[in-house]
Amino acid sequence: MKYTSCNLIPDTVNPSPDYYCTWQTQLYATSDGKPEGQRAILGEHALFGGEKPFGWAYFYPEARRDLIFVMDDSWDVPPDNDRSWYGSLLLNGEKFPEAAVSGDNGRSLRRLSDRIRSIGWKGLGGWVCAQESKHREISDREAYWTQCLQEANIGALLYWKVDWGRRCLDADFRRRLTELGRIHAPRLTVEHAKIHEVLTCSDVFRTYDVPAIFSIPMTMEKLKQALLIGVTESGCVGLVNCEDEAYMAAAGGFAMGIMRHPFRGPLPNGRADMSFPSVHRDLKTKMCEVLRAVRWHRIAPAFAVDCRYTRVSALALTDTWRFDDRASEMEEWWFSMPLIGEKLVGDTVTVTAPAAIARNCGLPCVEADGEGEMPYVIASRNPNGAFSVATLGRTRERRYWIPRCRVSAEIGDAVTVSVFGEYAELILRTDGNAVSGVLAQDLASERAVDITEEVRIEKDSIVIPGALIRAVGTSAQSAEDTSEPGLVLRIVRAS
Repeated sequence: MKYTSCNLIPDTVNPSPDYYCTWQTQLYATSDGKPEGQRAILGEHALFGGEKPFGWAYFYPEARRDLIFVMDDSWDVPPDNDRSWYGSLLLNGEKFPEAAVSGDNGRSLRRLSDRIRSIGWKGLGGWVCAQESKHREISDREAYWTQCLQEANIGALLYWKVDWGRRCLDADFRRRLTELGRIHAPRLTVEHAKIHEVLTCSDVFRTYDVPAIFSIPMTMEKLKQALLIGVTESGCVGLVNCEDEAYMAAAGGFAMGIMRHPFRGPLPNGRADMSFPSVHRDLKTKMCEVLRAVRWHRIAPAFAVDCRYTRVSALALTDTWRFDDRASEMEEWWFSMPLIGEKLVGDTVTVTAPAAIARNCGLPCVEADGEGEMPYVIASRNPNGAFSVATLGRTRERRYWIPRCRVSAEIGDAVTVSVFGEYAELILRTDGNAVSGVLAQDLASERAVDITEEVRIEKDSIVIPGALIRAVGTSAQSAEDTSEPGLVLRIVRAS
């Protein structure tokens, strides 16, 4: 490989509405995983405090310019968790005393927004309970949400994460909220969830909660359900957010809602972190993946749902998790999770999902490895012509890994390609026009290398060894970071 002076990543801000949200960090800081504590702890000290487990606004120093900082559940609820405040969207003065301006919620939000942006984030967002609160004393629903949106606009908020609440399953409410947002807060992205009916008329639709051990297959199944729903309505953005699956979002053209954080290891009280279990992927050691994903979104932003150009593999893969006979306290916490169902020690849980999803392109071809195993695969051709492919990990019994397979993908005339995950070999099938060279760059780095001599260029294909993908695609991360490979290729066409 020869280093070049070329940087394949533009020095621009990611246009996708990607964000980091505080919910799982709230859990970490409380050490118990109980929602009441998570809700009470959110506030200025949590965001700006100088000692672990606080200082959340200082996360992601390299990626934060490409991310919105979203305060999750209860920024508008007092520390005593008085539920009557849910949906008020009034910045709580007890939790945010420095930002709060008495009687002026818009200005309070603006002061907090300015502080977040001064640290380098793209902007500020907030979790929204889908209901009205008595503390605004406005009986007309449209007037209520109009006022909330006008204050969000004054406060320069960039994101609303609209979640549960009395109106969370009301499609008409969600649709109208998005319409009002475009009128009264045009810079605000309104995210919805829960009901697929609103997907095609939303700014963003979130696939919603999944347990860490089955995040990949459950999100693949949720994406299958969402992507086949229809065509985005005229004038709507129609993006899908696949939460903390950063490489899935990057390769598939989805937005992301990052929840992993850099506080590695167990909770402050010594208990295992049930949100990011070290016995599985240990996402807290894979922070570089977030940087790579948001940088790829600078090149190939998230794009709208259109079932006409979505392909879902007929082949399904099955993942399993066996609860240890000596189950840890962390696994006991999983037993009662609604998404898994109540399980006994020693039970095995099974989840099935489509093996591959492709958007605006054909499904990649995957040859099973020597043990007959295959990864999940996702690929897309961005509307701007860039191509992406990712292999995603499997879970079997108590093991997480990415089977290294021979993968073939049709890239046509694409000259910019991103590659995520592990491979035995990757074959990029081109349109047949002559290729004279290939540059590659870890998406977390600032400089490309010339890999022309390390790949095999044929008449209609480029064959890249999996070991080369790993070497380049992890070259910029620290020895302590276990992120899976992520790189961008520039295909040089013969003149």
